[in-house]
Amino acid sequence: MEKLLQWSTAQQSQDPELRAKAPAPDPKLLAQVLGADTGKDDTTLMKEDISVLVCNDPQISVDDKLTALEDFEILVQNLDNANNISPLGIWPEIAKLYTYEGEEQDEFRGLGALITGTAVQNNDKAQRDFLKSVGMEGMQRLLDLTSKENGFNVRARALYAISSLVAHNGLLYGLFAKTNGWKRLEGILSEDFCNDKKDNKVLLRSLSLLKCLLYDEITQENEAVKTSKEDRFSEAKSCGAFMTIIKKLSPDSHVEVNERIVNTLSYAALNKYTFSPEEISAMKEGLNKLSSAKITVDKDDLATLQKFL
Repeated sequence: MEKLLQWSTAQQSQDPELRAKAPAPDPKLLAQVLGADTGKDDTTLMKEDISVLVCNDPQISVDDKLTALEDFEILVQNLDNANNISPLGIWPEIAKLYTYEGEEQDEFRGLGALITGTAVQNNDKAQRDFLKSVGMEGMQRLLDLTSKENGFNVRARALYAISSLVAHNGLLYGLFAKTNGWKRLEGILSEDFCNDKKDNKVLLRSLSLLKCLLYDEITQENEAVKTSKEDRFSEAKSCGAFMTIIKKLSPDSHVEVNERIVNTLSYAALNKYTFSPEEISAMKEGLNKLSSAKITVDKDDLATLQKFL
Protein backbone atom coordinates (compact mmCIF):
# COMPACT_ATOMS: atom_id res chain seq x y z
CA MET A 1 0.00 0.00 0.00
CA GLU A 2 2.88 2.38 0.81
CA LYS A 3 4.34 1.82 -2.66
CA LEU A 4 0.97 2.60 -4.18
CA LEU A 5 0.81 5.85 -2.22
CA GLN A 6 4.35 6.78 -3.32
CA TRP A 7 3.43 6.11 -6.93
CA SER A 8 0.21 8.10 -6.65
CA THR A 9 2.01 11.05 -5.07
CA ALA A 10 4.70 11.00 -7.74
CA GLN A 11 2.13 11.03 -10.53
CA GLN A 12 0.80 14.34 -9.20
CA SER A 13 4.23 15.94 -9.36
CA GLN A 14 5.16 18.46 -12.03
CA ASP A 15 8.63 16.87 -12.20
CA PRO A 16 8.68 14.33 -15.07
CA GLU A 17 11.87 12.76 -13.73
CA LEU A 18 10.22 12.10 -10.36
CA ARG A 19 7.19 10.55 -12.09
CA ALA A 20 9.42 8.32 -14.19
CA LYS A 21 11.45 7.11 -11.20
CA ALA A 22 8.40 6.18 -9.14
CA PRO A 23 8.12 2.36 -8.96
CA ALA A 24 5.01 1.03 -10.67
CA PRO A 25 2.39 -0.30 -8.23
CA ASP A 26 1.39 -3.94 -8.09
CA PRO A 27 -1.34 -4.39 -10.74
CA LYS A 28 -3.50 -6.58 -8.51
CA LEU A 29 -3.33 -4.15 -5.62
CA LEU A 30 -4.14 -1.24 -7.91
CA ALA A 31 -7.09 -3.15 -9.31
CA GLN A 32 -8.44 -3.83 -5.82
CA VAL A 33 -8.13 -0.22 -4.73
CA LEU A 34 -9.82 1.02 -7.90
CA GLY A 35 -12.54 -1.58 -7.59
CA ALA A 36 -11.67 -3.31 -10.83
CA ASP A 37 -12.94 -6.82 -11.52
CA THR A 38 -10.00 -9.23 -11.38
CA GLY A 39 -12.20 -12.12 -12.49
CA LYS A 40 -11.54 -13.98 -9.22
CA ASP A 41 -13.61 -14.12 -6.07
CA ASP A 42 -12.14 -12.87 -2.79
CA THR A 43 -11.69 -16.35 -1.37
CA THR A 44 -9.46 -17.28 -4.31
CA LEU A 45 -7.49 -14.06 -3.92
CA MET A 46 -6.99 -14.74 -0.21
CA LYS A 47 -5.70 -18.24 -0.96
CA GLU A 48 -3.35 -16.89 -3.61
CA ASP A 49 -1.92 -14.24 -1.29
CA ILE A 50 -1.16 -16.78 1.43
CA SER A 51 0.27 -19.19 -1.16
CA VAL A 52 2.75 -16.49 -2.14
CA LEU A 53 3.66 -15.99 1.51
CA VAL A 54 4.39 -19.65 2.27
CA CYS A 55 5.95 -20.50 -1.10
CA ASN A 56 9.69 -21.30 -1.12
CA ASP A 57 10.13 -20.56 -4.81
CA PRO A 58 13.35 -18.47 -5.11
CA GLN A 59 11.72 -16.50 -7.93
CA ILE A 60 9.23 -15.06 -5.42
CA SER A 61 10.94 -12.10 -3.79
CA VAL A 62 10.53 -10.63 -0.33
CA ASP A 63 8.74 -7.69 -1.92
CA ASP A 64 6.32 -10.13 -3.59
CA LYS A 65 5.50 -11.63 -0.21
CA LEU A 66 5.01 -8.25 1.42
CA THR A 67 2.77 -7.12 -1.42
CA ALA A 68 0.71 -10.30 -1.01
CA LEU A 69 0.25 -9.51 2.68
CA GLU A 70 -0.76 -5.94 1.89
CA ASP A 71 -3.32 -7.31 -0.58
CA PHE A 72 -4.58 -9.72 2.06
CA GLU A 73 -5.00 -6.95 4.64
CA ILE A 74 -7.17 -5.02 2.17
CA LEU A 75 -9.31 -8.09 1.56
CA VAL A 76 -9.98 -8.78 5.26
CA GLN A 77 -11.31 -5.28 5.75
CA ASN A 78 -14.47 -6.94 4.42
CA LEU A 79 -16.34 -8.73 7.22
CA ASP A 80 -17.13 -11.87 5.20
CA ASN A 81 -13.51 -12.21 4.12
CA ALA A 82 -12.31 -11.78 7.70
CA ASN A 83 -14.69 -14.54 8.76
CA ASN A 84 -13.25 -16.78 6.05
CA ILE A 85 -9.74 -16.74 7.55
CA SER A 86 -10.57 -19.62 9.87
CA PRO A 87 -12.38 -21.89 7.35
CA LEU A 88 -9.41 -21.45 5.02
CA GLY A 89 -7.02 -22.45 7.82
CA ILE A 90 -5.05 -19.20 7.56
CA TRP A 91 -4.92 -18.03 11.21
CA PRO A 92 -1.84 -20.15 12.04
CA GLU A 93 0.03 -18.65 9.08
CA ILE A 94 -0.84 -15.14 10.26
CA ALA A 95 0.34 -15.96 13.79
CA LYS A 96 3.67 -17.22 12.46
CA LEU A 97 4.33 -13.72 11.18
CA TYR A 98 4.49 -12.40 14.75
CA THR A 99 7.85 -14.17 15.17
CA TYR A 100 9.06 -13.93 11.58
CA GLU A 101 12.83 -13.81 11.21
CA GLY A 102 14.76 -12.76 8.15
CA GLU A 103 14.93 -9.95 5.66
CA GLU A 104 12.41 -7.13 6.30
CA GLN A 105 11.59 -8.76 9.64
CA ASP A 106 9.81 -5.72 11.07
CA GLU A 107 7.64 -5.39 7.97
CA PHE A 108 6.43 -8.99 8.17
CA ARG A 109 5.79 -8.86 11.90
CA GLY A 110 4.01 -5.53 11.64
CA LEU A 111 1.81 -6.73 8.79
CA GLY A 112 0.91 -9.86 10.74
CA ALA A 113 -0.28 -7.69 13.62
CA LEU A 114 -2.05 -5.26 11.29
CA ILE A 115 -3.93 -8.05 9.52
CA THR A 116 -5.00 -9.43 12.89
CA GLY A 117 -6.27 -6.08 14.12
CA THR A 118 -8.15 -5.40 10.91
CA ALA A 119 -9.78 -8.83 10.81
CA VAL A 120 -11.01 -8.98 14.41
CA GLN A 121 -11.99 -5.35 14.99
CA ASN A 122 -15.69 -5.22 15.96
CA ASN A 123 -15.99 -8.81 14.71
CA ASP A 124 -17.01 -11.32 17.36
CA LYS A 125 -16.73 -14.32 15.03
CA ALA A 126 -13.19 -13.48 13.95
CA GLN A 127 -12.24 -12.83 17.59
CA ARG A 128 -13.49 -16.29 18.54
CA ASP A 129 -11.78 -17.86 15.53
CA PHE A 130 -8.47 -16.31 16.63
CA LEU A 131 -9.05 -17.74 20.10
CA LYS A 132 -9.71 -21.24 18.75
CA SER A 133 -6.92 -21.24 16.18
CA VAL A 134 -3.96 -19.60 17.94
CA GLY A 135 -5.28 -18.69 21.39
CA MET A 136 -2.87 -17.98 24.22
CA GLU A 137 0.26 -18.48 22.12
CA GLY A 138 -0.96 -15.90 19.64
CA MET A 139 -1.77 -13.42 22.40
CA GLN A 140 1.63 -13.96 24.01
CA ARG A 141 3.44 -13.40 20.74
CA LEU A 142 1.54 -10.17 20.12
CA LEU A 143 2.37 -8.95 23.63
CA ASP A 144 6.04 -9.75 22.94
CA LEU A 145 5.87 -7.46 19.90
CA THR A 146 4.95 -4.53 22.14
CA SER A 147 8.35 -4.58 23.87
CA LYS A 148 10.90 -1.82 23.36
CA GLU A 149 13.16 -4.19 21.43
CA ASN A 150 10.81 -3.84 18.46
CA GLY A 151 10.46 -0.87 16.13
CA PHE A 152 7.78 1.71 16.84
CA ASN A 153 5.61 0.61 13.90
CA VAL A 154 5.65 -3.04 15.01
CA ARG A 155 4.79 -2.01 18.57
CA ALA A 156 1.95 0.25 17.47
CA ARG A 157 0.46 -2.40 15.21
CA ALA A 158 0.71 -5.07 17.92
CA LEU A 159 -1.08 -2.76 20.37
CA TYR A 160 -3.75 -2.16 17.73
CA ALA A 161 -4.20 -5.91 17.25
CA ILE A 162 -4.51 -6.56 20.98
CA SER A 163 -6.99 -3.69 21.37
CA SER A 164 -9.13 -5.14 18.60
CA LEU A 165 -8.99 -8.60 20.18
CA VAL A 166 -9.91 -7.70 23.75
CA ALA A 167 -12.54 -5.03 23.07
CA HIS A 168 -15.89 -6.34 24.39
CA ASN A 169 -14.54 -9.94 24.44
CA GLY A 170 -14.31 -11.59 27.86
CA LEU A 171 -12.51 -14.72 26.69
CA LEU A 172 -9.72 -12.82 24.96
CA TYR A 173 -9.54 -10.37 27.86
CA GLY A 174 -8.95 -13.43 30.03
CA LEU A 175 -6.02 -14.47 27.84
CA PHE A 176 -4.62 -10.96 28.04
CA ALA A 177 -4.77 -11.03 31.84
CA LYS A 178 -3.27 -14.55 32.08
CA THR A 179 -0.31 -13.59 29.91
CA ASN A 180 0.62 -10.65 32.20
CA GLY A 181 -0.94 -8.19 29.79
CA TRP A 182 -1.74 -5.63 32.46
CA LYS A 183 1.85 -5.57 33.65
CA ARG A 184 3.07 -5.22 30.07
CA LEU A 185 0.68 -2.36 29.40
CA GLU A 186 1.61 -0.46 32.56
CA GLY A 187 5.26 -0.87 31.61
CA ILE A 188 4.62 0.71 28.21
CA LEU A 189 2.60 3.56 29.70
CA SER A 190 5.44 4.21 32.17
CA GLU A 191 8.03 4.70 29.44
CA ASP A 192 9.66 8.09 29.09
CA PHE A 193 8.17 8.99 25.72
CA CYS A 194 9.31 11.92 23.62
CA ASN A 195 6.74 14.19 22.02
CA ASP A 196 7.49 13.03 18.49
CA LYS A 197 5.56 11.14 15.83
CA LYS A 198 7.03 7.71 16.58
CA ASP A 199 6.68 7.79 20.36
CA ASN A 200 3.25 9.38 20.22
CA LYS A 201 2.01 6.62 17.93
CA VAL A 202 2.98 3.96 20.47
CA LEU A 203 1.68 5.96 23.43
CA LEU A 204 -1.68 6.70 21.79
CA ARG A 205 -2.12 3.04 20.85
CA SER A 206 -1.32 2.00 24.44
CA LEU A 207 -3.91 4.48 25.74
CA SER A 208 -6.45 3.07 23.28
CA LEU A 209 -5.69 -0.42 24.58
CA LEU A 210 -6.27 0.70 28.16
CA LYS A 211 -9.72 2.02 27.29
CA CYS A 212 -10.61 -1.09 25.26
CA LEU A 213 -9.78 -3.19 28.31
CA LEU A 214 -12.35 -1.24 30.32
CA TYR A 215 -15.24 -1.68 27.88
CA ASP A 216 -18.31 -3.71 28.75
CA GLU A 217 -18.17 -7.33 27.69
CA ILE A 218 -20.65 -8.23 24.96
CA THR A 219 -21.97 -11.77 25.17
CA GLN A 220 -24.03 -13.96 22.91
CA GLU A 221 -27.55 -15.00 23.88
CA ASN A 222 -27.64 -17.10 27.09
CA GLU A 223 -23.89 -16.68 27.54
CA ALA A 224 -22.55 -15.66 30.94
CA VAL A 225 -20.27 -12.65 31.35
CA LYS A 226 -16.66 -13.78 31.90
CA THR A 227 -15.36 -10.68 33.67
CA SER A 228 -17.19 -7.87 35.39
CA LYS A 229 -16.47 -4.20 34.81
CA GLU A 230 -15.45 -3.96 38.45
CA ASP A 231 -12.81 -6.65 37.92
CA ARG A 232 -11.34 -4.76 34.96
CA PHE A 233 -11.16 -1.47 36.82
CA SER A 234 -9.64 -3.27 39.79
CA GLU A 235 -6.89 -4.70 37.58
CA ALA A 236 -6.19 -1.27 36.12
CA LYS A 237 -5.92 0.19 39.60
CA SER A 238 -3.76 -2.66 40.92
CA CYS A 239 -1.14 -2.28 38.21
CA GLY A 240 -1.11 1.50 38.64
CA ALA A 241 -2.34 2.28 35.13
CA PHE A 242 -4.54 5.21 36.14
CA MET A 243 -1.88 6.95 38.22
CA THR A 244 0.63 6.36 35.43
CA ILE A 245 -1.46 8.11 32.78
CA ILE A 246 -2.51 10.90 35.16
CA LYS A 247 1.16 11.75 35.64
CA LYS A 248 1.50 12.13 31.86
CA LEU A 249 -0.91 15.06 31.78
CA SER A 250 1.47 17.84 30.79
CA PRO A 251 1.81 20.87 28.52
CA ASP A 252 4.83 19.05 27.09
CA SER A 253 2.69 16.13 25.88
CA HIS A 254 1.03 16.07 22.49
CA VAL A 255 -2.46 17.57 22.55
CA GLU A 256 -4.01 14.26 21.46
CA VAL A 257 -2.23 12.43 24.27
CA ASN A 258 -3.69 14.81 26.85
CA GLU A 259 -7.13 14.51 25.29
CA ARG A 260 -6.97 10.71 25.26
CA ILE A 261 -5.90 10.58 28.91
CA VAL A 262 -8.68 12.92 30.02
CA ASN A 263 -11.21 10.94 27.98
CA THR A 264 -10.12 7.65 29.56
CA LEU A 265 -10.28 9.12 33.07
CA SER A 266 -13.71 10.57 32.31
CA TYR A 267 -14.88 7.17 31.07
CA ALA A 268 -13.66 5.62 34.33
CA ALA A 269 -15.48 8.26 36.37
CA LEU A 270 -18.73 7.78 34.47
CA ASN A 271 -18.47 4.05 35.15
CA LYS A 272 -18.26 4.69 38.90
CA TYR A 273 -14.55 4.07 39.31
CA THR A 274 -13.42 5.40 42.70
CA PHE A 275 -10.30 7.51 42.36
CA SER A 276 -7.89 7.37 45.29
CA PRO A 277 -6.93 10.59 47.10
CA GLU A 278 -3.49 10.33 45.47
CA GLU A 279 -5.01 9.98 42.00
CA ILE A 280 -7.32 12.94 42.60
CA SER A 281 -4.43 15.10 43.81
CA ALA A 282 -2.25 14.18 40.82
CA MET A 283 -5.17 14.72 38.43
CA LYS A 284 -5.84 18.17 39.84
CA GLU A 285 -2.18 19.10 39.47
CA GLY A 286 -2.03 17.86 35.87
CA LEU A 287 -5.21 19.60 34.79
CA ASN A 288 -4.08 22.85 36.43
CA LYS A 289 -0.87 22.69 34.43
CA LEU A 290 -2.84 22.30 31.22
CA SER A 291 -5.11 25.17 32.16
CA SER A 292 -2.19 27.45 33.01
CA ALA A 293 -0.65 26.69 29.62
CA LYS A 294 -4.02 27.42 27.96
CA ILE A 295 -4.23 23.84 26.66
CA THR A 296 -7.84 22.77 26.21
CA VAL A 297 -9.42 19.33 26.36
CA ASP A 298 -12.94 18.10 25.70
CA LYS A 299 -15.34 20.20 27.79
CA ASP A 300 -17.65 17.31 28.67
CA ASP A 301 -14.77 15.09 29.78
CA LEU A 302 -13.32 17.91 31.84
CA ALA A 303 -16.67 18.68 33.44
CA THR A 304 -17.00 15.03 34.47
CA LEU A 305 -13.59 15.03 36.14
CA GLN A 306 -14.05 18.36 37.86
CA LYS A 307 -16.77 16.81 40.00
CA PHE A 308 -14.01 14.88 41.77
CA LEU A 309 -11.59 17.75 42.19
